[in-house]
Amino acid sequence: MSKATKYLKTHQSSTPSHWREDAQWRRDNDYWLKYAQQITIQVMRAMDEQSVTQTELAKRIGCTQQYVSNLLKGSSNMTLETIARLEKALNLDILKSTLNVVRGYSTPVYTRQQYLNDSAGDPAEKSIKTSNLVEGYKRSRKTQRDKK
Repeated sequence: MSKATKYLKTHQSSTPSHWREDAQWRRDNDYWLKYAQQITIQVMRAMDEQSVTQTELAKRIGCTQQYVSNLLKGSSNMTLETIARLEKALNLDILKSTLNVVRGYSTPVYTRQQYLNDSAGDPAEKSIKTSNLVEGYKRSRKTQRDKK
């Protein structure tokens, strides 16, 4: 038996590793984990800028320092209530800025008509612009549908 193999066998863990399951869970939850990561980055940056400790933040949001630590490690799922408390405690706008960072989200202007438009997913209707659906917008030329 080689020296390396012998070393590995003597230092082998007695409990099985769950790295495959953990990796699969991270892949399955990738979408919301990106939001959680961005929120954590914002909170930690604000804490650094304002010289706020985890203990001080815990007092401001009404929880324990351990809970704040778990939030910042990503070990605990944040509720909207917790996010709102963090926003108030650190004077941040977490949700709006997080939506702008994750997947390039931008806030479009929606009208009730567009929201209820059943043909939104139809590839033939991809040419419809929001401006065509907003009241008061005048089209420069008539479409085939308007002529009928």
